[in-house]
Parts: sequence; C-alpha cells; structure tokens
Amino acid sequence: MKEEQNGLDYVPEYLADEAKARLRALTEESVSEPAPVAVDEYLIRHWCETLEDGNLLYLDRDYARSRGFDDLVAPPGSVMTTFALPFRWPWPPAEREPARHIHYDVKELLDLPVGIIQHIEIETGVPLQVGDRVHVSQRLVSVSPWKKTRVGEGHFWTMDRLYRNQNGELVVRERMTAFGYGREAGMPAAGSPGASGGWSPAVEDVIQGAHSGYTPAPARILCYEDVTEGDELPPLTMPITFTRCVYLASATRDFSPQHSNRDYARERSKTKDVFVNTPFNLGMISRFLTDWAGPTAVVRRIRMAMRDNVCAGDDMTLTGRVTKKYLVEGEPRVDVDVVIATQDGPVSPCQTTIVLPSRY
Repeated sequence: MKEEQNGLDYVPEYLADEAKARLRALTEESVSEPAPVAVDEYLIRHWCETLEDGNLLYLDRDYARSRGFDDLVAPPGSVMTTFALPFRWPWPPAEREPARHIHYDVKELLDLPVGIIQHIEIETGVPLQVGDRVHVSQRLVSVSPWKKTRVGEGHFWTMDRLYRNQNGELVVRERMTAFGYGREAGMPAAGSPGASGGWSPAVEDVIQGAHSGYTPAPARILCYEDVTEGDELPPLTMPITFTRCVYLASATRDFSPQHSNRDYARERSKTKDVFVNTPFNLGMISRFLTDWAGPTAVVRRIRMAMRDNVCAGDDMTLTGRVTKKYLVEGEPRVDVDVVIATQDGPVSPCQTTIVLPSRY
C-alpha cells in the first residue's frame, strides 16, 4: 500500500474557504483514540459463530499458545468493527464523544448525502489478542474532481484508518475509497439535524432512534410515597424497523429465522414481517418501568401474555397504570398493569411488580 504525503492534490473550487480548510485539515493523521472495548473471547466467538469460522487460533487457547501467542487471536475482519466501533447508545458517551468515521466528515463538507464504498484494501501487522485494546487514527488521502458515474454525479475520496494496539504497534491499515453523490434540491446534507448520534446518520435514520426516546432523560428517583394507585405512566413508543430486528437477533443471540429472515417469517410463521422476540419484549417492559421510576427501582416480577406479534413496520407502544401499592416483609412494592400495543391495538397485556425506595 503506497504511502502518500499529507495534503490534497485537488480541492473542489466551489467550496467555501472554511470548508476547503477543514477538508485539508483532514489530511493530517488524527489523534489515535482507544476503542470502547478490549478484545475478549466472547466477542471473538460471536464473530466466529456468525461466520462459521473454525480457525483454531481464534477458538482454541491451547493451540494459539502453541503457536507463540499469549491468548486467543482476534480475526482480522473483526478489528474494524467489533473491536473498534463506538457504542451507538447512549449518545454522546459520558466521557467524550469519539471521533466519527472520517467518511461522514467528508460527505458533510462536500454536501453529498449518499456515500458508497467503492474499494477497500487492508494490510495486517501484529495480531490482536484477548486483552488488547485497539486504538484508531485516520486521515484523508485524496479527493477527485467532479465525476459522472452510472449512479450519479459527485466526488471520489480515499481515506486511511490505522488500527494500533495499546503499545502503538500497527494491527491493520485500512485504505478505503468511496463515491459521494445525490446532491439534489431539497435533499438534506449528511450530518443534518435528526441524523445525529451513534454509529452514523444512516444507521440512525433507519432505526429511528430519535422517535423512540433515543436521548436518555436525566435520572430521577421515584419513591414509594410519591406513587398513588391509579397513576398513569408516561407512554413509550419504539419504532420496530427491520434493522432493529436484525440488531436484536445479534444482541440476544437468538438467530431463530422468524426474527431476522423476512421470507421465513412470512412463509413459515405466517406473519406480515419479521417480529421481535420474547427477550426484547421483556427488555422493553423493564425499560418502560425504570424510565418512569428511575434506576433505583427494582423490577421484581413481569408476567406477560403474548397474544400477537410486533413486526417490522409497527410502532410498539407501552402504556401502564399503577394498580396497587403494598409492603411485603417491609419491602415497598408497586404493581403496574402494562399493555404492549401497536397501531392496530393491544398485543400483550402484562402484570408487573417493582420495588421502590422509601423515604422512611
């Protein structure tokens, strides 16, 4: 992989001076930032499970050590996502907002809302092992003059991302070329309001995180004495998209095809689309209760009757009402009837019990 000097041979003349300066600044390699997670066996195995990759270096610790490694080795492909991407949520992180992929900065500066990857090349260095933490830096290599292609008109640009371990040793050099296009009247630029947070504007647009209460509210403490029987809980709406269903399949490690395979769901399960699984429903009920009561509340019991499915394309809405408050061996408990519904009506009635702190 050829190493170019910093600087751009071409900068679009139509850009404002500030945009030109920001584009040139991207050619300087950024500060190397640590990834949010260290390499661990579970994520390696999840990767191998998904790809059905039986390489013993990744799965057999004794074999990896017999080959001179200290621990299991991370597959090269996992370095760029599994062990490097920032968490999507909550956003921004408590410590600081990590640098987003340089690709989105270039799209924004060139005002090209659609960016597709045309070419990628990687070179590997020292392998990552369990316990290592990848650090990522990046730089812009080049921008092309305006081009006309079969998908539209725009610019090509080439970027480097450098992945190093905690000792500064190069793990992977990734060189990627993208083509940006789609600048049309009335089309928002990349990075416009409503598309912020998480991995990328494209992901957020598909998942519709803003619609689902994406930004967490400030923590509150609801005490037992604050609750009255008959109180209504604030409703919670979660858009269920196909992308979210795929996310939950990975998050719950439930790859039953009705939850992520549209054809299977329609042909075998006779549903209109893929649908969320039981752990997702339970997780949403738990979130609904603690969004209302705060992080000190303990979800003691959930009883759920699943009478219909919540499918991709539905809006899952949770509503609730306090039905009883009482003490059990001094423990202050509150019963809440919860209903999971879609735009077509109720699908799952639930009875729940939470424990709240008391002022006395």
